[in-house]
This record gives sequence, structure tokens and C-alpha cells, in this order.
Amino acid sequence: GAAAEEAAAAAEEAATFDPIDHIVFAVGSGGTAAGLALGSHLAGLRPQLHGVAVHHSPEHFYDLIDAEVSELSGGSFEACAREMLAIYPGAGAGYGVATPELMAFCAETARQSGVLLDHTYSGKALYYFAQAARAQPERFRGKHILFWHTGGALALFAKTDELLSHLPPGQVRRLKLP
Repeated sequence: GAAAEEAAAAAEEAATFDPIDHIVFAVGSGGTAAGLALGSHLAGLRPQLHGVAVHHSPEHFYDLIDAEVSELSGGSFEACAREMLAIYPGAGAGYGVATPELMAFCAETARQSGVLLDHTYSGKALYYFAQAARAQPERFRGKHILFWHTGGALALFAKTDELLSHLPPGQVRRLKLP
């Protein structure tokens, strides 16, 4: 799929950079996970893949990803998702449901980096991966970690007031069009 093609193109471009040790991404349907697993395999890359399941349990996705990789490869590659990637639970309060802590994390990430994270996919992925990294700092210290942002910015419109409550007054203004 598109994720596999992007991963292969990025690998080619990044050949002059230090290798990526870990790739972190949201798992919503399993398509990105399957594409990254297959793309990494085809490109000869061996990063550790870390998916954060934003709904359903991690177990739900392993068989789904195996089937998707097999289909994407035309049956030429027998995947074993359990060996290729780790999937962490990240649904939290539920699919599309944001806790105040998650919203504060998304607001702080935007403030520090300029990167907008939604509360359904990318925000949950980075939030829950950050918790895992804090629990095992020795596993990630000094490593090159790529965060694969899967979009979702349109979901932010539903949480505008909540996000604004985590930012200093007057720092953000709304554009009102006639």
C-alpha cells in the first residue's frame, strides 16, 4: 500500500542518515501497520515497529495484519505480525474519546513542537508510546525513533474548546470568516 511505498522511498532517501531503530504509529484498521511491516521487510530495514491500538485490543490486529501483508505481497510473503511488531493498548477511555490528560499532552506537544496531534489516532499513539518509553527508558535512550503521524487533524475541530483550555489565554485566536 501507500505506507509501504512511502517507507521504501524514505529508506532510500535516508540511506545517508543513521538507521531508524524504532517506528511508532497509530493502529486503527491495521493498514498502516501492514504497510510499514511489508515496506520495512522489502527495503531490508529492521526497525522495531511499535503500533498503538486506538480501538480494539492489540490481539485483534495481529491476524488482521498478517492477512493484509499477505494480500499486499500477492501471497509471496508470509507475515508473522507478532514477530514483526509490538502493538500496545491505546484506546484509553474509548475510540475517539479523550481524557483531560490526553488533551493536555496534545496541547503541550503543539506548544513545544508545532506538531498538531488529534485525540483519536496520532495523539493517542504518541501519548501511550511516551508512557511505554518512560517505563523502559533504557530500551529507547540514544535510539533513533521515527513517529509516523497518520493525520486526523480534522478531529481537532470537535475538541477546540478543550484544547484551548490547556493553552494560555490570548495565545491562540480563532479566525472567523464572514
